[in-house]
Amino acid sequence: MVSPIITEIRTVLGLVAQLPGWLLYFGAPLLLVVAGVILAAVHADRAFPPVALFLGGVGLFLVASIAEELADLAVWAAMYLAAAALVRLIFLIPFPKKKERSEDIYAEFHAPLDAEDGEGEEELPPAMSAEEGALQLAHVDSLIEALRSAELEPADRLELDAVARSLENYRGKDLSSGEQRALNDCLSSVLKLTAKYSS
Repeated sequence: MVSPIITEIRTVLGLVAQLPGWLLYFGAPLLLVVAGVILAAVHADRAFPPVALFLGGVGLFLVASIAEELADLAVWAAMYLAAAALVRLIFLIPFPKKKERSEDIYAEFHAPLDAEDGEGEEELPPAMSAEEGALQLAHVDSLIEALRSAELEPADRLELDAVARSLENYRGKDLSSGEQRALNDCLSSVLKLTAKYSS
């Protein structure tokens, strides 16, 4: 009595055998090219090896269903490996990255400064002296340096870069109340990242 598993395998092989020979032979390499372009465009470099292995396994199964000799499988495998190597070169193309997240974060820390400029608060005394600001900046700088050596997620690294850029606006000068709030927001963001990656 034939087992159900063998029966299912025979059924699948029968369906596969009905497909065009060129599709069975070139289907996996073509899908590899399409997947490589998509993954390169979204900067998902690490996803390429498992995708290539999966498509290679599927392609090898399909070619095995029509191969007449072992040499046919060897030729297909060599062709697939060559195609994978060529597709891997696509990842060297500098596809543009989205910067909206970084710009939004940067604008968030500058919003209090922009609002302050429109309210005419130039006559108010500073809320924080340059010396006090330097101490707080030194503390934030030390936390940022520690975070830069950590394996941050892409969004967190963008946020850290935006905070570091914002801090340059507060160095060596007395800070108004709006600037002090913005500096505190920077410190708060850095402290949250520090807590996230110190656990």
